[in-house]
Amino acid sequence: MVYWDLSFAAAAGSVIKRRMMLGALKPAPATTAAARLCRRSLSSLPPWATLDPAALGVDSTPYAVSNIVDGKWGGSSSTLTIPNPLNKDAPAVCTIPDTQGGELGPFVDSLRSVPKSGMHNPLKNNERYLQYGAISRKV
Repeated sequence: MVYWDLSFAAAAGSVIKRRMMLGALKPAPATTAAARLCRRSLSSLPPWATLDPAALGVDSTPYAVSNIVDGKWGGSSSTLTIPNPLNKDAPAVCTIPDTQGGELGPFVDSLRSVPKSGMHNPLKNNERYLQYGAISRKV
């Protein structure tokens, strides 16, 4: 058996030796509650929330990301291409809109339509505030 000596000075000035068995410092087994919770949470991920890095850039047509304004998806006059970060010779991963200054009008109009107090202000929308409270209690 391997022992590890820990020495420290006590308040009275005497030296106390303590032996700790290194075997007692083993990690917890994988069947702990935390491990079960981790497995359960990973198994309940929706399919859209997962990404396989090996599948990036496999298709010759990259995924097209869009802007959203007033609840409607839209594009831009120009796009930026995002290359594959794992393999520079592979096809691009996605394209994103490169929104220019002249195309910001709908975004600004959408921002101006939001009240100054916000959309989810609990002082002005009590029902929404109570609904969020009920959801939080269930969690």
